Amino acid sequence: MKFKNYEIRKATESDCKELAAVKLQVWETTYRGIYSDAKIDGYNYTEQEEKFKYLANSKDQHLYIATLNEKIVGYMCYGKALRPFKTYKNEIILFYILKEHQGQGLGRALFDFGYTKLKEMGTNQFIISCNKYNIPAQGFYAKMGGKLIHTDDDNENKSLPQVKFLYQIN
Repeated sequence: MKFKNYEIRKATESDCKELAAVKLQVWETTYRGIYSDAKIDGYNYTEQEEKFKYLANSKDQHLYIATLNEKIVGYMCYGKALRPFKTYKNEIILFYILKEHQGQGLGRALFDFGYTKLKEMGTNQFIISCNKYNIPAQGFYAKMGGKLIHTDDDNENKSLPQVKFLYQIN
């Protein structure tokens, strides 16, 4: 799928090393000051690459990347909930876009892509979780039509508390 100059396509195992690097870039620009420096500085590329390989090969989750000039600038995954919450069976997870590519409609394009694919799977609702302290992401998810349904209690480790948004598929 094309969006402006971006290409959105299914991730492959060969993308996973670059995906691990992109995730760290997002952590640096989004979560530095929320996550502990030790968590970010101790980021394990190999472990993250393996997690991406699992998702790229999963039958229950579908990992897609957004590229510009063949470089990964964002990604998202949709499908069966990896982190089940109550009775909700599907979710969009790992919704990351490099800061310099935000605000250009790519997030909406990726979200709409995941929404459409979940609808094609026959689901009528899904959730998205994000860090409780990532206020810009919460604004985006609300703008995309999500209803805030849960907020975790505060925790000394600010990487843990999440908020959850529910989406109804029409």
